[in-house]
Amino acid sequence: MGIDWLKSVFLICIVMLLSGTGRLFSQQLPLFSEYMFNTMEINPAYAGFRDALNITTMFRKQWTGFKTAPQSTFFSADMPVSDKRVGLGIKLTDDRDEINKTLGAQAVYSFKVPTGAYSNLSFGIQGGAYNFKTDYTKVDVIDINDPSFSQHLNSTKLNFGTGVFFNTEKFYLGLSSPNLIRNNFKKTNNTGAFSELKQQMHIYFNTGYVFELSSDLHFKPSVLVRGVVGSPVSYDINSNFWIADLMSVGVSYRNQTAIVGIIDLKLLPELRLGYAYDHVTSRYNIVSKGSHEVILRYEFSFDRTSLSPRYF
Repeated sequence: MGIDWLKSVFLICIVMLLSGTGRLFSQQLPLFSEYMFNTMEINPAYAGFRDALNITTMFRKQWTGFKTAPQSTFFSADMPVSDKRVGLGIKLTDDRDEINKTLGAQAVYSFKVPTGAYSNLSFGIQGGAYNFKTDYTKVDVIDINDPSFSQHLNSTKLNFGTGVFFNTEKFYLGLSSPNLIRNNFKKTNNTGAFSELKQQMHIYFNTGYVFELSSDLHFKPSVLVRGVVGSPVSYDINSNFWIADLMSVGVSYRNQTAIVGIIDLKLLPELRLGYAYDHVTSRYNIVSKGSHEVILRYEFSFDRTSLSPRYF
């Protein structure tokens, strides 16, 4: 009864999310295809979930071949404390293109509540600062004397986020918003249409289930839904096969944007390396050769039994 109630709550939340579409705004937080290997990137409630000191770094080069292609770097570290009921972590972000640069640092806290013999409900919060820099002088314009494009934006703002994460042995789902505050950013003086920018709220919903096909083969379908206030909802539909806990191969479909191939390899018991390639299916495929992404994860367990296979 309790699990069914929780699923109903999450279903209501996702329906509300899907109904909140409107005007188009761009994705302001970094987009990663291998989020399923580091869920804390989108949900603070995941901190400490893996019962080990988990250190992860991710790098993404998007739309290679495109002149102003963005690139993103992400670093995180998290671990459980207080009999594994509390998770603590940090997140560092560097997201940039030719004109814009965003640096972020967040502290993360989560608290786990057992809801059954093999199920838990975790709550998470995060807080920190983002520094935004924009160099409008690098924009190609017709009138080089236009004052709207002769300035720089350099602003630091505080923000915080929250999330919930529910799991059993084979099933999980989460709902989160990493940045709840819609900060405004203004240039040094007001000179026209480009005088103000607004940081939009992002909402993430993800869920998945692990099917044991044999002792050495597991199949995990999953879904990630991304929502940005004022923007159409986007989603990833993922399928991953885990082979003897030595390799994971999968494919993802991102609506109207890309088809993604993913591979993840265990190099050492504590070390895993992953790679993803996005084949662009939008209009950008005319100029883009796709997107490349690499993830490196090191997991140090204080209890060696904690390094048993984990599929989410």
